[in-house]
Amino acid sequence: MTTLIVFHEVEDGECWAKAWKKGPGSRHEMFAQIGVSARTFKNPEHPNSVGLILEVPDMARFQSFMASDEAKQAMEEDRLKVDTMRMLGEFTP
Repeated sequence: MTTLIVFHEVEDGECWAKAWKKGPGSRHEMFAQIGVSARTFKNPEHPNSVGLILEVPDMARFQSFMASDEAKQAMEEDRLKVDTMRMLGEFTP
């Protein structure tokens, strides 16, 4: 299992948050299809600055999914500013 911290800017923090509301069609459900669980975060002072902690069981599958048309469409719908995305992977020194 790999733990990732992902953070990025979005055009509309409320739109992004609605996409993550648990239930049918949510981003939680979309990521669960590949075994990934997510925790969501939003900067209270800058609501368009958001982040995730992801638990990823298979990095190759995750990377393939993130390059898919489905993931790209979701990022567009969620109004993600892709060029601001940063990802940190947990490591043991």
